[in-house]
Amino acid sequence: MTPRADSHIHLFDGGYQDKSFVSRPGISIDEAACYDSLTRDHRVVAALVIGYGALDWCAENNTYLASQLGVYDWIRPVAYVAIDAPPAVGDLEKLQQQGFVGIGLFPVDSQGTGLAEIPADFWNWLQERNWLVSVTCQTAALNGWHGVLERFPQLRLLVSHLGLPPAAASPPSPDQAKLAMQSVSGLASYPGVSVKLSGFYALTTPGHDYPHEAAWPYVEQLVRAFGCGRLLWGSDFSPCLDWVTFPQTIDLFEKMPFLKQPDVAGITGGNLLALLDEVQTAAPS
Repeated sequence: MTPRADSHIHLFDGGYQDKSFVSRPGISIDEAACYDSLTRDHRVVAALVIGYGALDWCAENNTYLASQLGVYDWIRPVAYVAIDAPPAVGDLEKLQQQGFVGIGLFPVDSQGTGLAEIPADFWNWLQERNWLVSVTCQTAALNGWHGVLERFPQLRLLVSHLGLPPAAASPPSPDQAKLAMQSVSGLASYPGVSVKLSGFYALTTPGHDYPHEAAWPYVEQLVRAFGCGRLLWGSDFSPCLDWVTFPQTIDLFEKMPFLKQPDVAGITGGNLLALLDEVQTAAPS
């Protein structure tokens, strides 16, 4: 089996608390230890752990992720960054020394235009080091990235959850899917942009409708726009477990008739591993 690499998971000290089964009274789960067991069962050799610290219960998530680096060798941490208070270059260098490989942004619609206000040296630092920029937002907020990518076209932008198009109860027509995905597909001309095939439970109604055939037309649009080489599997552990099993986040690609086996191997591992190989993980001596 080809080694796998997961482009989108979350790990929190005490577990994910946003109405998840992990937060139910009487439940105590060590998410990192749980995911570690899954890496062995499913040959996952690397996972981008997307930091999130916008709420009080997870405000120290970056610190927690840094503490786990010495425990699990598959962790590739991505530091949470608030768009309205981005770190200075010196802070990015500290994150690099801690072992982070990128940053995670969660812009809402009104913050998409605010990306242009972030200093150029911030984006330049990320681009020069091939750091990964994970962005999780509704499709409307993606339009603000054009101004950044026109100046920094090699920026390694990873769009989470297919760009969060509308959840579908039945497969949209090709024209409907094309319209729904146009903000994401419009970023394909920038060579550094990839898209995570993650969070399918949020893209179909009901969310447990494995293998999420209602969302397949969205994937087909991404294949046309980006090719399979810029698509990345993401499990969205542990939120996904409220809807599907962990193997189901992987196995659905085998069921998509428009994907060939080499495509699936790249999506579930090879494509992300190639990106990680190019990340500069330590400051120059």
